[in-house]
Amino acid sequence: MDVFLYPILTVAYIALFIWSFRFIRESAYWGTYWLMFITLAMIYDNAILALGNWIGEGDMLEGLSLVRSLFHVLLTPTLVFVALDIVRRLRLEWTESLLVQVLYHLYTFVVTVMGIFMEILWVDMEPVVEHGLLRYAPVQPQIPCASALVLVPLLISGILVWRKLRWPVLLIGLLLVMIGGGGAVLLGQPALSAVFVFIFIWVLVLTEQMLLPEDYGPINRV
Repeated sequence: MDVFLYPILTVAYIALFIWSFRFIRESAYWGTYWLMFITLAMIYDNAILALGNWIGEGDMLEGLSLVRSLFHVLLTPTLVFVALDIVRRLRLEWTESLLVQVLYHLYTFVVTVMGIFMEILWVDMEPVVEHGLLRYAPVQPQIPCASALVLVPLLISGILVWRKLRWPVLLIGLLLVMIGGGGAVLLGQPALSAVFVFIFIWVLVLTEQMLLPEDYGPINRV
């Protein structure tokens, strides 16, 4: 199943990027652009997994896999910025305070550093064939602590968007990726987990589209 899922996900991410680029480029928020970068990274991520068997074991696939890990470690924490920009557009006064801005940026920094050490520097990679696909994976299975921590500010955003705008889609997407994606990883089904991640990125794009109108934006102080 994985042999077919990753090429399908690669094409799906390309379609999502093209579709979202049409309206997201109008946004004045950096969080929106980080979401675009993440989508591009997911295209690369799934493409490398899909092409692993074709590239074959060796330095080339190992190098491409290292870049894949770096994209994951460096870009996944920027979802914290996406979460911050979402709540800023709800016109909640506390989101414009300097303290909140510093806390979100500090949180992003800490999660990034954790990811660099736990998923790059302290990890040895080896070629493995899993569900019919060749890829480079950690010798010792790693718990994605950094990725899990990113979900905390997004969960806060999902709850606030649901309460203030009656838009439950973001919260539902989060619960799906947490329960479904996490369960798939525990069951040893990474491709199924990747499907839940795609659903979540798609939900984030839908939320960004919903918040694009000028009615949503930071508080203008006179």
